[in-house]
Amino acid sequence: MKYRLSPHLRYCLFASASVFLDVDHERYFLLQDRADARFRRFLEQSADAADFHWLIARNIITEGCDDPTSHCCKVPAPTSGLGNQPPLSADIVCTIRAIAAQITARRMLRRRPFAEILKPGWSMAQCVAQDKEHQVSRVTAAFQRARHFVPAKDQCLVRSIAMRQVLASQGCHADLVIGVALPFSAHAWVQSGNTILTDPLELVEPYKPILVV
Repeated sequence: MKYRLSPHLRYCLFASASVFLDVDHERYFLLQDRADARFRRFLEQSADAADFHWLIARNIITEGCDDPTSHCCKVPAPTSGLGNQPPLSADIVCTIRAIAAQITARRMLRRRPFAEILKPGWSMAQCVAQDKEHQVSRVTAAFQRARHFVPAKDQCLVRSIAMRQVLASQGCHADLVIGVALPFSAHAWVQSGNTILTDPLELVEPYKPILVV
């Protein structure tokens, strides 16, 4: 019988632990030491019966023939972020749109399941902007200006969801990325290619992506 990673889980590997995001239950957890070794043997296709039993009992793996490494995130390594690009002044209309989008995103996170908000295909651009680079710069500047009017502390996921939606409405695709670091912390950001749109590069560099939408 073949097994795959449970579909509600995403993971990334560190030297001393495996970190998981359980999307359905909106929580993170770590596997360390012997537990971490069991999961790595599963990824390496060298797990024994005891490893499978342990992982199945904890709903980390389930029946299926998926590639167990397919849930490992693939996103370009960022090379620039806020502060690395020439500033562009934000117009008032775009700034109001950025503020409204963050208010809406905050309500969504309170009322709707996390998995539903971040499911693949969510908030995709329906067309491609002719002047994508300019539109991305306008939206980025608007969200920077909006920080003067909406809370910024511990609001990275709200801001990222909102920015991705606004970008999509302007015909610009961007990735929403959730990353983790050890000792444990988590952060969300928006990335276009290898450019971080929501944060300075040095703020994001310590984090390894665990979920990309």
